[in-house]
Amino acid sequence: MRVLHITPEAPGSLSGGKIGVKQSIYSLINNKYVVDYAGPEIEEKEIRQLYNYMYVLEPSNNLPLRIYDSLNMNTNRRYRAWKNLKLDMSNYDIILLEFTKLNYVLKHIPKEKLIVRVHNVEVDYSYQNFKHNKNLFNLIDYIFSGKRERQIVNAASKLMVLTKKDKQRLNKLYGIAENKMEILPVCVKEPKGIKISGTYSDELNMLINGSLWFGPNYEGIKWFLDNVYNKLDFPKRLIIAGSKPNGELIEKVNRLKGVELVDSPESMEQYFLNADISIAPVFNGAGMKVKVAEALSYGLPVVGTTHVFEGYRITHGVDSYYSDDADSFLCCINEYAKLSCDERFLMRKRCYSLFKNFYSQSYSDQIFQHLLEGLNS
Repeated sequence: MRVLHITPEAPGSLSGGKIGVKQSIYSLINNKYVVDYAGPEIEEKEIRQLYNYMYVLEPSNNLPLRIYDSLNMNTNRRYRAWKNLKLDMSNYDIILLEFTKLNYVLKHIPKEKLIVRVHNVEVDYSYQNFKHNKNLFNLIDYIFSGKRERQIVNAASKLMVLTKKDKQRLNKLYGIAENKMEILPVCVKEPKGIKISGTYSDELNMLINGSLWFGPNYEGIKWFLDNVYNKLDFPKRLIIAGSKPNGELIEKVNRLKGVELVDSPESMEQYFLNADISIAPVFNGAGMKVKVAEALSYGLPVVGTTHVFEGYRITHGVDSYYSDDADSFLCCINEYAKLSCDERFLMRKRCYSLFKNFYSQSYSDQIFQHLLEGLNS
């Protein structure tokens, strides 16, 4: 069986979107599909080698043409490259489209072959992006996001959505039937050679990770630093690691003792391995938070908001903690800090078990197998 994998974001390891796309290609390959690729250049050689053939779509830098295309709802810079590609879709048994953004591909794809992975309810995601970063491009993107998304979700034969909440939202917005949607949560590969331990030290090592340019992530970190971090009265260290931090965050971190900001690390592995607990103070946004699955894969408990755990089967105080106000957020971290080495070890084992059962690559592979076999039966 042959699949065409179309995506506006390349698979990779350094952002939630890239990790989500990487999940798809691993599941396709693990189910023995031959996969061609159409999308941006892939930086990681290991991922490039998974594809049978790659159609790398170059972005356009022609500003007048970009303005014209954007005003006609085609805001993606690779629209022209796709338009010139002219692939023969009869060569493929399945077309997998990532995200509900690229409505211009629909005219070339038979409906019965199209599966779409809905990483976010795009109209909600683009609204949050514009709300926190008001500029003309984000405004245009938001204005068109709902119309594009409606066209895509109605054209697909099947939708793979992240959460039950996303299913309900797509039904409310676009009238999508329940039986057209399958839940596929965020899943990540198990770290190599991972060994869950219960090491203990007097200093609590905390980690915050994510895309630091995205408004809801930054606002949550700022809230945590202003309302929680300085009230922790035990030895502590906080690493904030992620892409493109803004100047305000850099300045704030420089004024705080025991806080280190790591700008766009090549790998997050060492930071997860050295952490005792993951902190996820995000109050709004869309989709599932990949950072939670990543932390669980290392056996790290997460202290986060209820929003962060949307789509996750977390049991408060058993494998992680959730809270939406500063006082109880503080209490959650204090509670974990007071645990003995054995108690931390037990919680970390529960985190890892939760990951293996519901958020691992093998779990994703099973769902892909079920869905793709059903489509071709």
